[in-house]
Amino acid sequence: MAQFAYDQQGAQYGQQSQPSVQWYQSAGEPYNTSYTYDTAGTSAAYGSFEEEAPLLEELGIDVSGILQKSFAVLLGRTKSDDLEDLDLGGPLIFAALLAAVHLLTGKLHFGVILGWSVVGSILIWGVVSSLTGIEGPDQKSLQLYSCCCLLGYCMLPMVVFAALALLVPRGSIAYAMAVVATLWCSRLASGLILRRLPDDQDFRDMYYLLIYPCVMVYSAFAILTVY
Repeated sequence: MAQFAYDQQGAQYGQQSQPSVQWYQSAGEPYNTSYTYDTAGTSAAYGSFEEEAPLLEELGIDVSGILQKSFAVLLGRTKSDDLEDLDLGGPLIFAALLAAVHLLTGKLHFGVILGWSVVGSILIWGVVSSLTGIEGPDQKSLQLYSCCCLLGYCMLPMVVFAALALLVPRGSIAYAMAVVATLWCSRLASGLILRRLPDDQDFRDMYYLLIYPCVMVYSAFAILTVY
């Protein structure tokens, strides 16, 4: 009778309280821990499935913006307004495409390409910061994020060269294409970096100083593609 009264009292108490799920716990731990949930207002909090934003928009990937920046890079328009807003979506896509093209030749270079891209961006950012100066708020400098984005977008000609190298046997033609692609990427990267610096007319003499480290970075990807 006592057990029945206790169960009846517990049932009445459970009807008056909010619905909860009791979690099992091992011996020696309290049993009064519960997880409460409220089904009311769920649709108001999250909205309907049709009203949810697209996945690419939630991830911050602007496909149209990436295409516009890609066309500007391929056409060599370093002063285009499309290259003002930078993002890492395009560079990551180009790095993945380059690694995918290498995979078609039996070379697994996903980690190598991503690692070399990061290291190369840090090195060039360090060179630019040393040449322009980073002391003081009024000094002209380049952010590391912007440097990574610029070098990533300028890798697009290297992706085109890797795709064409699938059709061209290794030889003098492939080596000439590698040189052209390296110089193309380096020229674009140097021009875009100088453009991101305030009052870049004061740094026109740095153009050839920036081409050298850019050539060193992109030549590594070209050698990785050829060999």
